[in-house]
Amino acid sequence: MRYLFTTIPGTSHTLPLVPLAHAALAAGHEVAFAASGPALRAANAAGLQTIAAAGDEAAEPYEELIAKVTTSDLRRVPGPKILPYVSGIFGEVGARLVEGVAEAARTWRADAVVFPPNHVAGLLAARMTGLPAVLHGIGTPRPVFAPALAYLEPVAARSASDLPAPVADVEIDLNPASLTAPSLGGPGGGGPAAAHRLPMRYTSYNGGAEIPPGLLGRGERPRVAVTLAPSPRCTARAPCLREIVDGSADLGIELVITTGGAELPALTGSLPPHVTCVDWVPLRTLLASCDAIVHHGGMGSTFTAFDAGVPQLAIPLTGPESVSNGRVAADRGTGIVLDPPLSVPLTAATVKSSLHELLSNPAHRTAAAEVAAEMREMPAPAATLVQLNALLGGTA
Repeated sequence: MRYLFTTIPGTSHTLPLVPLAHAALAAGHEVAFAASGPALRAANAAGLQTIAAAGDEAAEPYEELIAKVTTSDLRRVPGPKILPYVSGIFGEVGARLVEGVAEAARTWRADAVVFPPNHVAGLLAARMTGLPAVLHGIGTPRPVFAPALAYLEPVAARSASDLPAPVADVEIDLNPASLTAPSLGGPGGGGPAAAHRLPMRYTSYNGGAEIPPGLLGRGERPRVAVTLAPSPRCTARAPCLREIVDGSADLGIELVITTGGAELPALTGSLPPHVTCVDWVPLRTLLASCDAIVHHGGMGSTFTAFDAGVPQLAIPLTGPESVSNGRVAADRGTGIVLDPPLSVPLTAATVKSSLHELLSNPAHRTAAAEVAAEMREMPAPAATLVQLNALLGGTA
């Protein structure tokens, strides 16, 4: 089988697809990534062959969304108003990539197209080329983002294709059963995601890096990791770093902030003795020596914490989905969500009380360990690949 993976031009939306791609390679299949911008570079860094589906300009709408997130508070925007904006962003990304993805599928002679829910170009490219469409989840289940798909109608018309229904042929579902998926109201939130569903264990892949020796084992104090953004640009503008540092100052803990190489203007001058900043450390490796994590509500951070069995404090910074991710963790008992515009104000005091609760109440760690154990019982990527290959009629 020849599996063509494709995703939006973002690193955080590429990494969850890598374990299945690696499993396919290990099983003797052919794998290629058709992408652009940061996604192309992330796939290359993962040792995968890549095909440029467009130039770096295809990443501009997504970068606009990231900039908007870091300069305004999308959490305050009512759903009926934010949906058209976000739909337009992902629709424009899809429009810039879909013809390149379809051409890659043809010329590379792909047998199937694998894509995440918000990358509607993957679905349309599969339909344009007559290939099976495989929807690859990146965390809690999401259907194909139907409102964004509507923006691709002109592309479909140019290729003499009808705009397809927002339903894939197969869904790779990473969600353990005990996690309640958020309600996805509105367009695209109620129908089936795919004709066939295959569960697969979330296998944390965060890229490679040299691990500082001091982070390999546990220290004398409880350790809390902090990661606040899907990109260095977001990290640099994260508005709550000072509150996190001040709120953790007298808890007797070690705070490890991952910066992604970004400058942190909120932390000018010398750092308090309990704080360590590191450039890039694979999050799953770091969490093996941590007692809790503070994160921005991203799907990758949320599920990496689930996989590690580590309690989590979510401070949603990247729009409504980050709020829902934090609530999924809180509803399961594995963490706490601080959502300043809607509930608890974000201050050093609220950070302190939240971290104290996470570290002192064993119920959070128990729940986190239960989810991690549940995830380990799900089929590994290699096992899911066997099922996927059988559904698609492959023989290798």
